[in-house]
Amino acid sequence: MKIFTVRHGQTSWNIERRLQGHSDIPLDDTGIEQAQKIAKRLADEKIDIIYTSDLLRASKTAEAINAFHNAQIVATPKFRESSFGIYEGRHIEEIAHEIDWSHPDGGESTVEKFHRIHSFLDEITAKSHENVVIVGHYGSVLAAICYFLKIEMAHRRSFEVGNTAIHCFERDLNGNYKMIIENDTSHLL
Repeated sequence: MKIFTVRHGQTSWNIERRLQGHSDIPLDDTGIEQAQKIAKRLADEKIDIIYTSDLLRASKTAEAINAFHNAQIVATPKFRESSFGIYEGRHIEEIAHEIDWSHPDGGESTVEKFHRIHSFLDEITAKSHENVVIVGHYGSVLAAICYFLKIEMAHRRSFEVGNTAIHCFERDLNGNYKMIIENDTSHLL
């Protein structure tokens, strides 16, 4: 089994450095272009199914990828970004001194997010797909990296996840995964 994770294309809130979380922010013009580029990058891959966060920025990126595949797309809230509660929509610099990132007021704790995403990945890896694409968000891709590499969530910040970046994990005969592509954004050049 090969699993590609892809972060959604750019949004205006990415540029403005606003917390998006569960807010349903669409791709901006650059994000639409990035989604088209990642679609071309994955065009020659055999893809059995595409799972995506149900938020617009991810689902529109997934639809662009699927233009070359005609695979089933499954949209789910299980691969959403963290809920940042009362901090959503605010500038990161503005709230940096007051937010508890591990459990934002009115939001979802890091532990809750990891549990949600890891349970979702347990479901996917139990299926008989050969090649899967999962489109999500900065935080959900980081949680997936920790899942596949079997590392503690405290180490998640060791990895980069750019807009439309690909991470690819391949399962060996023992059921273990190795990362064979890390934060690849070469399609944007």
